[in-house]
Amino acid sequence: MSRSSHALALLGAALFAGCTGQTGTLSVSLTTAPGSHLLDNVQTLRMVLTDPHQVTMAERTNGGFTIALDLPSTGNPSSLIIDGLDANGQLVATGTSPAFPVGAITASIVIYMAAPNTIGAAPIGLTPPRSELGVGALGYGAIFAGGRDAAGAASDAISIYNAFDHSLVAGKPLPAPRSGIVLASGANGSVYLFGGRDSAGTATSTLWRFDTTIAPNGVYIDFGDKPGFARAGELAVPIGNDRFLVTGTPAADLSGLSGQLVVRPEVASLPRAGATVSAVDGVTTSIFAGSVLGGFTRFRMTFEPHPLPAAARDGHAVIALPGGKVLVVCGDQFPDALRIDAATSAVDTFPNLPSTPRSGCAVAATHRHLLVAGGTHVGGAVSTVADVYDSTTLALVTTVPLVVPRTGASAIPLPNDQILIVGGVDAAGAPISTLELYTPEPLE
Repeated sequence: MSRSSHALALLGAALFAGCTGQTGTLSVSLTTAPGSHLLDNVQTLRMVLTDPHQVTMAERTNGGFTIALDLPSTGNPSSLIIDGLDANGQLVATGTSPAFPVGAITASIVIYMAAPNTIGAAPIGLTPPRSELGVGALGYGAIFAGGRDAAGAASDAISIYNAFDHSLVAGKPLPAPRSGIVLASGANGSVYLFGGRDSAGTATSTLWRFDTTIAPNGVYIDFGDKPGFARAGELAVPIGNDRFLVTGTPAADLSGLSGQLVVRPEVASLPRAGATVSAVDGVTTSIFAGSVLGGFTRFRMTFEPHPLPAAARDGHAVIALPGGKVLVVCGDQFPDALRIDAATSAVDTFPNLPSTPRSGCAVAATHRHLLVAGGTHVGGAVSTVADVYDSTTLALVTTVPLVVPRTGASAIPLPNDQILIVGGVDAAGAPISTLELYTPEPLE
């Protein structure tokens, strides 16, 4: 097997994998927030391949770094962790790739580097800036659909953020402009797009399925209009097999594979705050909370109401946590978060989470961290910070400034353990183009 290196200004890294005479090369480069000089102080790079576990060090020479490795073609998923150390051996920058199969493939990966436990601007932004986006997670990144631009017009744009190279790729435009569209991520790259406001600002009930896997920019299937189900700014909560409970009035059950939408008569309405987890007893469980319920409701094939004044709030989020739990956080003037055990419905209260009461927060959780970003304070000021917590213990890790203070944004966990913040409006009510990335401390 021949050896070579891929030279870049900051990093040249080539991973060679071979099996039965076939070879592949994975080229790796680094990126940072626009205008950042973070890597100027890096004197040593530490590259960790997670499987097979391998650590390689490289010193800066001639203004850059070069690393070349030979690896067995196992086909096992592996991630790259890149740490940047200064002249004193202190960690000043870190980044991680999503998992990829180590095999005879030729591809490129771009790793976003930042100081641990910080938020920085992504290498690219949302053009044009939009609020009221439909957002969802994909296996390789995130997807944003529709929205409202600075002039107040509904958009037909759809974009995919790729966590493997931190690019933003335009998909085929929506069949019609929509703001506040309900977006649900299904299996095998399918995305369901329901309702939203049209160009006249009227709530609609159209249902489209978007296949993100069809080149060059996706394909739509039109399931038609669903009379009686018009809504915008709502949420689709997965309940298995490409089925979703759609919040709003009436509460709806969406079967993505057939394009059917039916009323769930057990509840008159569902609030736009819900999440699904696998409970510790092994049962897939959805939890909804909000003022229209007077507390929270647990769904396990049927709805089970739980009156609870502390959960009867608006402007909040319900987020899945590790260990079969969900969190009710932010909203109105509530200063405390509620953690609900999906198996038992037991509730624990966590005072002063987030650090200051606010509504309209962007909230997301990974297996390690919970991020509560931005929002609107009592009195109307837009929050300038994000609080980061341990997602298991809910202990505060750090509070960090946002690049752009915002409210009404969305946060999406990425497959490389970062969290992406998108959309929302600033203190003047203008939509925001900047995408922001929370980068955690490395896990090796």
